[in-house]
Amino acid sequence: MIQLKEKVKYLKEKKKALLGKELWCHPEGSSSSLLPKLSIHSRGSIIEMNLIISVNMKRLTLHELMRVFEEEVAQVMSANVQNLNDRTAYTIIAQAIISRIGIDSSRIEKRVRDIVF
Repeated sequence: MIQLKEKVKYLKEKKKALLGKELWCHPEGSSSSLLPKLSIHSRGSIIEMNLIISVNMKRLTLHELMRVFEEEVAQVMSANVQNLNDRTAYTIIAQAIISRIGIDSSRIEKRVRDIVF
């Protein structure tokens, strides 16, 4: 029993280290929601968006986020939603339909922020 408790403690510490203590963990006894975290990275004609929001915030559908990419002339190659305890993580990878034109990541970021906030 003692070994199991130690293993649980070790795994919790490892999880905090991997996920980032300040982003994922509430202080003891606190029920406040944390702000969403949005990151958009583009490499050539490929763009990747990662969005992490609290489950207490506005409910989003993956379709709403994918629509932003499609309206900005990007073809969604991969889309994923994960529920992580009190967080929901959205990941979308898209490619420019016309690679010579590319994708304007700042416009996508602004539109996603408008949806989230």
